[in-house]
Amino acid sequence: MKDLFNQRQRIYLYIILTLLSIGFTTQQAADYRIYIAAGRVMIDQRANPYADADMVETEPDGIVTPHAQYRYAPIFGIALYPISLLPKQFYIFLWLFFNAFLVVKTLVLFKDFFPKLLDDTKAFFVVSGIALFLCIRLIGQNFELGQTTIILVFLSFYSLYLSKKNKDILAGLMLGLAIITKIMPLVLIAYFVFRGNLKTPVYTVLWVVILVLLPALFVGWEYNNFLIKEWYGIINPMNSEYTLETKTGIYNLSAFIYAYLTEMPDDRISGSRNIMSISYELAGTITNVVRVLLVLLTLHFTKWTPFKRLTDWKQLFWEFGYISFAFPLIFPAQNKYSFYYIFPVLFYLSIYLYYTKEEKGSFWKTKKSILIPIIIYFVLTNLTSSNIIGKALYDQTQFYKVMTFGIVALLIAYIQVKPSMLDYKSTED
Repeated sequence: MKDLFNQRQRIYLYIILTLLSIGFTTQQAADYRIYIAAGRVMIDQRANPYADADMVETEPDGIVTPHAQYRYAPIFGIALYPISLLPKQFYIFLWLFFNAFLVVKTLVLFKDFFPKLLDDTKAFFVVSGIALFLCIRLIGQNFELGQTTIILVFLSFYSLYLSKKNKDILAGLMLGLAIITKIMPLVLIAYFVFRGNLKTPVYTVLWVVILVLLPALFVGWEYNNFLIKEWYGIINPMNSEYTLETKTGIYNLSAFIYAYLTEMPDDRISGSRNIMSISYELAGTITNVVRVLLVLLTLHFTKWTPFKRLTDWKQLFWEFGYISFAFPLIFPAQNKYSFYYIFPVLFYLSIYLYYTKEEKGSFWKTKKSILIPIIIYFVLTNLTSSNIIGKALYDQTQFYKVMTFGIVALLIAYIQVKPSMLDYKSTED
């Protein structure tokens, strides 16, 4: 960051991040408070944070607060326990500031994948501004709820960057930290193997084992084993709660397909939205087929070249960006905040938009088959907030899973902008 910001600019940046974090502190970061509470439940009470009945937090000032079920690895909550000893508003602020800082670090990390395209500071700042603008609502959702997606995206791409630099032990640690935070990045192991890198997956597995077993040093072997079993019961994809996702704010493929092809009700809003009335079993089969197709689409991005190490950083980012994009669609129980996983895609497209403007003089001269899907994405994802359209219309957008349409539109744009389309600037340098 020192290469991008002088000392005065860094001071201004930290002031902005501080003010942003203070502003969101009023939202109370509800999910982050669940992580904190889980640490207290495990350390102070030796109870089961994965059971609703046991998720009752006793704060240092004696206030007793019930919380929703904890759904992360035991070590995540336990690691946060020392922070829980701080005043509530302060530890919420620290979490928000950390996430705000990581958004900036993620942009700087993304820059390193495009050393020639973004060697100009102005180009990097403009591209970053476009990407942040396109992702503003999803970033806000993570801040409001105190979610972990910002951390996961950074750790995942940092592991990719480190592995490309042949720092496999550190790459494995970064990916291991992501996996024990939330299980989704586990599938990235397959990508590293596909790209002929076996060292990073091996170190990742070793780090995951160490991190999962590490809490035994603090809570005992027997209790830690109990927690691991309870955690697996939550993350097991065969869990019955993932079969019918009736919650209003869920936007992944499963919830979308069941909403439109079956008579599955919504948990809060009544009405009819289905265009077909097939059985739940058939809808489940269709969902799995579409999931497989999305996985197979990875082969299009990777050019069907298994076990081949890449030298083109742009191609590497394009491939990894798609995998990141697919996470919240394929995995169950994905809310709005989970779609921050599309941030790499937005950054990549922002580079294309920036250089299109530089070459042709206007964003509006972008190829229509690319520009129109981006606009559709932006409208359906960012302009459907209750603060913009009101609570009644917002509820309808949730009921009809409008955001999912926007995400699919974004994929239509992304798949067209191949790395070769960015080469003209690279060859100019």
